[in-house]
Amino acid sequence: MPKLSSHHPKIIAGLSLFILLAMYLAYVILSRPVIGIDVKLTPQGRVTVTSVAAGSWSEQKIHPGDTVLQANGEDPLLLETIRKYNSIENVDSLVIEHTGPEGNSVTTSMEVEPGLSAHELIFRLLIPGISLLLLFGFSVYVYRKKRNDRAALQLILFFLSIGLSYFSSTPSGMADKVGRVCLGTSFAVVPVFFVHFMQVYLMRFKEPFLSRAVLKVMYACAALVSVLMFLDVALTRRIHPLETQTLLIFFVAANFLIVYKLISGFRKHRTGELHTLFKFALTAHTVAFSPFLLFNALPGLFGVTFISAEMTAIFVYAIPVVYFYLFVTHRLFDIDFLLNRLFYYTALSLVPALLILGVMGLLIHQNPYGWIVWVQIFLAIYLMITLFLFFKELMDYRLRPYFMKDLQDFQGSIDRFAKRISKVMKRLDLEQILERETLLVLPVRNVSFLEITRGDEQSQVSVTSDGRADPQIERDLEQAVNGLAVGEMTRMYRGICLVIGNYGPARHILWIDDKTNYTSFNYAEKNWLKTIAHYSSIIYENLYLVAGLIENLEGEIKNRNALAPPWVLRLIFTLSENERRRLASDLHDAALQDQLIWYRKLESLMLDYPMEPGLLVQLDQIKEGLLDVIHQIRQTCNELRPPLLMEMGIVEALKQLIQQEQIRSDYTVELQTEPDTIEMDDVQILAVYRIVQELLRNADKHAKASHIILSLESHSGRLYFYYKDNGRGLDLKELKDSFGHMGISGIQERVRSLDGEIKFVSAPDQGFEVRLVLPLAAGIEEGGYDDDSYITG
Repeated sequence: MPKLSSHHPKIIAGLSLFILLAMYLAYVILSRPVIGIDVKLTPQGRVTVTSVAAGSWSEQKIHPGDTVLQANGEDPLLLETIRKYNSIENVDSLVIEHTGPEGNSVTTSMEVEPGLSAHELIFRLLIPGISLLLLFGFSVYVYRKKRNDRAALQLILFFLSIGLSYFSSTPSGMADKVGRVCLGTSFAVVPVFFVHFMQVYLMRFKEPFLSRAVLKVMYACAALVSVLMFLDVALTRRIHPLETQTLLIFFVAANFLIVYKLISGFRKHRTGELHTLFKFALTAHTVAFSPFLLFNALPGLFGVTFISAEMTAIFVYAIPVVYFYLFVTHRLFDIDFLLNRLFYYTALSLVPALLILGVMGLLIHQNPYGWIVWVQIFLAIYLMITLFLFFKELMDYRLRPYFMKDLQDFQGSIDRFAKRISKVMKRLDLEQILERETLLVLPVRNVSFLEITRGDEQSQVSVTSDGRADPQIERDLEQAVNGLAVGEMTRMYRGICLVIGNYGPARHILWIDDKTNYTSFNYAEKNWLKTIAHYSSIIYENLYLVAGLIENLEGEIKNRNALAPPWVLRLIFTLSENERRRLASDLHDAALQDQLIWYRKLESLMLDYPMEPGLLVQLDQIKEGLLDVIHQIRQTCNELRPPLLMEMGIVEALKQLIQQEQIRSDYTVELQTEPDTIEMDDVQILAVYRIVQELLRNADKHAKASHIILSLESHSGRLYFYYKDNGRGLDLKELKDSFGHMGISGIQERVRSLDGEIKFVSAPDQGFEVRLVLPLAAGIEEGGYDDDSYITG
C-alpha cells in the first residue's frame, strides 16, 4: 500500500467532485433530448425560428421561418432560454405555426418525447463518455507512476479539463446551468494547464516556456471567463451578450500564444537536443487544435461553421495521447517519418478529392446545398482519402503476407540472401547463392555469370563466361561495357544483364534468361534485382580486399629478410592474442569445469560411503592429483590470458605477475614505477605485459639470474621501460643467426608493431639489459580484445 502524500485529501476531494460532475452531466444527457432551436424576436413580438441544429430533436419537425406560439403551454417569452440565449431548450411541448402546402397558416402541437436518438446516443453520450473515461484512465496511470512529479500533476489536470469540456458540451448546449459553467471553466483552463505543464516539464532542461507573470495573467483571464459564465447562469438576465465569444477569443488567443512559443523554441533549438521535443510538441498541438480553430472557432466569430465542435474535438485527443506516450515512455515518436508521409499523402489526396467533389456536383447539380455544405463534403472526402493512404502503408506491411501469399516474397528473399552471404568465403559460393535465389524468386530457367575485364588500353575488352549464356550475349556486352554500373540492367536480345560487382578493371555480370511466362520484368522484380546487385557488389569488393590482404601476409611471411610493416605485425599479434583468449576460454569452460565436477563427485563419494582405510588413502591421493590438475589448468588459463589485466592497469598487473613468478623461481625482482598509475591503451598494456612475462621466464630458464630490476616511467607522451638482470648474458651477434633465441626477436617484433624503439645491451657473464620506448600520445585501436572476466571463476 503506497504511503499517502500530503496532497492526498485534496486529490480525494477533487476526484469526488469530478465523478459527481460526470454523473450529473450524464444524467442531463440521458434525461432529455437536445431541442436545438435558435430563434429571434420580431418587431411584432413574435418568436421566429432562425435555425435548427443537425441531429437534434427538432430536425425534420421544425423549419426556419416557423413561429413559436407556445412553450410548455405558456407564452414562449417566459422561457428563460429564449430570453437569455435566443434558443429553445428544456421544454416538454411546443405549439408551432408554419405555412402549409397551399400557403395557409397551420398550427401544430408537438410533445417532446423522452429518450435519445441513435445520433444523439453516439455523438453526445458514447463518444464523449468513452473519451472522458480514457483520459481519466490516463490520469490514474500517470499519477500511479509519477505522483511526486509536478509536471505529472499538471498533465493530469490538462487531461481531465479536456475530457470534462468535451463531455459537458452537450449539457451546455441544452442550456443546463451546471453544464454551461462546467464547459466555460474547463474549456478556458485547457490551454492554461497545457502552458503550466510545459513550463514545469521544460524546467528539467533549464528551458523556461513562459514567464510566471504571463502564466498568472492566463490564470486570471481563465478565472474571469469562468466568473462571467457563472454570472450568466446565475442572473435572470444576460449581463454580457458576448460571453461565449469572449471564451472563444481567449481560447484562440491562448493557443496562438502556445503555437508562437513552440515555434520560437523550435527555432531556438534547431541544432540542439531539444529540437525534436519542440517539433514533436508543435506538431501535436497543430494537429489537435487546427481543425477546431480553422473550421469552427474562427468562422464562428463571423457566424459560419464548417465542422461541428463535436467532430473537431476528436482531433484534440492527439495531445493527451502524444503527451501520455512521451511522459510514460520518455521517448518521442519518429516525427519526421510521420510528417513526411502526412505531407505526401495530403498532396496525393488533393486532386482525387477535387475530382470526386466535381463529379458529385455534376450528378446533383440541381441541389439546394449551400457553399458551406460543399466545403464540408470536400473536407470529409479529403480527410478520408488522406487517412486511407496514411494507413495503407501499415495495412500493406501487416496484411499483404496473409492475403497475397501467391506473390513473390521479395523482402523475405532479401533477408534470406543477406543471411546466406554473411558466410561467403569465396566467389564461387556467392555465385551459387545468387543463382539459387534468382531461380527461386523469378520464373526463369537459366542464369549465367560473366566477367568483363578492361585492359590497359580502353579498347581492350575481354568477356569471359561460364558457358551457359549465348555467345551473342558476350559480343553485345563488349559494346555496352562503357555504360554499365552496379545495379544497372541492360536489355539484351534475350534476357537481361545485371551488373553485380565492380572492382578495379573487372565487372561481374549476371545474365538472366527471359521469363517463362514471356512477360517483361515488373518494377517490383527490378527493384529486387537492384537490391540483390548492391548486396553482391559489397561482397565482391570484400572478397577482393581479403584476397589482397592474404597475398600481402603470405608475402611477408615468406620474405623474412624484409621488415614487415607495423600494421602487419599488429594484425599478427592481435590474431595470436585472440587465439590465446579462445584457448583459455575453452580450457576454463570445458576441461576445468569437468575436473571440478569430478573432484566434487569424488569428495562426495568419500564422505557419503564407508570405505576401507587402504582404499580411502588411494582415493585421497587421486583427489590431491585432481586438485593439482585443476591448479595447473587455472595457471595455464591465467598465463594464456591474464584475468582483469585491462581493469588493473599495467602497474598492478606487473606486480601480480612478479609475485606469481617469484613463487616458482629463485630470483628477486625490484619494480620501480613513475608515476604509480600509467595511462595506456589495451594493446600497449598487453604488449608490455607479454614482454615482461617473456623476460622473466628467460631470466629463470636461460640467464639463471638472482636479481632483476624493472623500471617503468611515463612522461612527455612516452613510456620508458628498463630491464636489467645479473644473469649469464649472451653475445648479441647470436640474435642475427637465430630468429627465436630466448624470444628476443619476438620482443623486437612486438615493439616494432607499436612503433616503439628497443635496445639490448649484453655480453657473456655480464647480465642482460633492455631499454624500451613506446609512444603513448596516440592510442592504437586495432579492434582490442574481448572481455576476460570468465577466467576469474
